Amino acid sequence: MLNRIISVCFLFTACVMPVCGQAAEKQETGNQSAAELNTTIPVKMKYLLYLPENYDEKEKWPLVLFLHGAGERGDDLDLVTVHGPPKLIKNGKQFPFIVVSPQCPKEQLWQPVELTALLNDIEKKYKVDKDRIYVTGLSMGGFGTWSLAAYTPYRFAALVPICGGGEKFWVKKIKHVPIWVFHGGKDTAVPIERSQTLVDVLKKEKADVKFTIYPEAGHDSWTETYNNPEVYEWLLQQVRKPKAEVRAAEEKEEAARKAKRAAAKKKK
Repeated sequence: MLNRIISVCFLFTACVMPVCGQAAEKQETGNQSAAELNTTIPVKMKYLLYLPENYDEKEKWPLVLFLHGAGERGDDLDLVTVHGPPKLIKNGKQFPFIVVSPQCPKEQLWQPVELTALLNDIEKKYKVDKDRIYVTGLSMGGFGTWSLAAYTPYRFAALVPICGGGEKFWVKKIKHVPIWVFHGGKDTAVPIERSQTLVDVLKKEKADVKFTIYPEAGHDSWTETYNNPEVYEWLLQQVRKPKAEVRAAEEKEEAARKAKRAAAKKKK
């Protein structure tokens, strides 16, 4: 049935060296003191993997990470093929890039640290072009797209969040990343304002952002989006900007803001 199912168990460590040197049972009472955590947390995640037909003919390939919505959570990977690229692949469509489609467990949300662990593992095992990694997702996966990009703002070449949302301060960290946002004008599950707010922040920051609204669509703004070849053509045109270049621009902007604030103080 599904012959590309891979399960990954990736261990990552939050490593902190002990400082206080005191066991918990000897903790001083009536006052606070320093303590540290040193533990290993397992990440176990099922996912679908698609490799292009001519995968062996090239040294590296672009990669699309697809994040499903809340309705596809669980431990049955068939659910992941209900929408988006996994659905199209299941129906015979061929893509010129690697597609990784993880499944989120029941009653949980997409966690950036876990998705980062997955991508790290994929990069080690497969021929991934690290300058052409793209993230897209719908509904809960749209929220996950925004949050993952904010968690690792220098990793991705482009984003396609669909009927999602997030926090305003997230997007200021990813204003250098090309983003194409989609939403239904009559969405009652995730109001269009959730996308509009973030798009407005990005436009104010002069970011490379596009916003497509389907005036008559409800929550399902993803079917038309993923059926549109122009979306994939646009993605494949995007290449990650060098981190040093982006950081230099950020530092220049911050210096300009400080100078402006200092000048304003002098006038007072």
